[in-house]
Amino acid sequence: MKKTLSTLLATIALSFGVHAAEVIHIDAPELDSTVQKVYSVYCPFCYKYEKAVTPNMIKHLPTGTTFQAICLESKGELGIEACQVLAATATIGEKQYKKAKLAMYSAVHDKKLASVKGKTAVEGTLRDIGLKAAGISREAFETALNTPQAQEKLAYDRTIAKTIALERGIPAIVINGNKLVNTATVGSLKDLDDTIAANL
Repeated sequence: MKKTLSTLLATIALSFGVHAAEVIHIDAPELDSTVQKVYSVYCPFCYKYEKAVTPNMIKHLPTGTTFQAICLESKGELGIEACQVLAATATIGEKQYKKAKLAMYSAVHDKKLASVKGKTAVEGTLRDIGLKAAGISREAFETALNTPQAQEKLAYDRTIAKTIALERGIPAIVINGNKLVNTATVGSLKDLDDTIAANL
C-alpha cells in the first residue's frame, strides 16, 4: 500500500530525532553558497527524501544558493546507467530529468522489478525505463551523454559522491562542499532549512 505524502513527512520527521542539527566538517573541496544532496535511485531513504524533504528544502534555500543533486553510481547493480541517464537528461531539461529519476526510483522501490535489482538485473533496463518516462530517444540520450556538460557532471559526481557517502551514507546533505548535515540530529524540516541557512 502506497504511503501518502503526509505519512512520509511524519515518518521522516520522527526519524530525525529531537536535538539541534549537527554539522560535520568533511575532507572535500569548499564551495560558495552551494547545497548538495547525494543520492542513489537504489536507496529507499533517498526516495523518501525525493518526495517529502528535497522539494521543501529547495523551496526554502536562501536567495543566491546553488543546489546540486549528486548521483552515487556505485550503489545498485545498474547504478552506473542510472547516473548516466540523469546526467544526460539534466542537459536536456529539468522536466525530463525529474521524470526519468522518478520512473527509475519507482521501478526499484514501488514496482520492485526483478530486471533492475540483484542477480536478475538486466543491463539497459533501468536506462530504458528512465528514457521512456522522459520521452527521450536512445539516439538523443547518446548525444546528450557525450556532451562535455554530461561527462563533466559524471566525473565530478563519481569523485565527490563516494567521498561524501563514505562519511555517513546516503541521502547526504552537504553545505558549501565540506559541511555534512547529520540528518539524524535534525528535528524538523524547518530545522533543516535553518541549519542550511546558518552554515552557508
